[in-house]
Amino acid sequence: MTGLGQSFLGNIFIAAATSLPEVVVSLAAVRIGAIDLAIGNLLGSNICNIFILAVDDLFFVEGPILAYANSNHIISSLAAIAMTSIMIIGLTYRSEKKLLFLAWDSMAVILLYLSYLMLLYMFR
Repeated sequence: MTGLGQSFLGNIFIAAATSLPEVVVSLAAVRIGAIDLAIGNLLGSNICNIFILAVDDLFFVEGPILAYANSNHIISSLAAIAMTSIMIIGLTYRSEKKLLFLAWDSMAVILLYLSYLMLLYMFR
């Protein structure tokens, strides 16, 4: 209907809307100094969301659920792997300084996310 494509809309608008509770909880946790709660909330949510996809496959009777998915989700999967990898590196090799109010790992995730949005839009 919109010409934007289901995978683009799902990856951007629906994902952003359903992530709002995590944003609120994480920002509240950061404000009270509960950094591990904020990080655990987001990483745990990502793990749970991937698990839900596996559970969805139980209820999809037409075959393997990923066989029916748009190939644009490869871009989403690679972006998720890359962002998670950056977070792992950031947790392992901790930044001691910020550049423009952000640590290098946060800046890399933001740039990667913006690149991902552009790619997803181009391949919609």
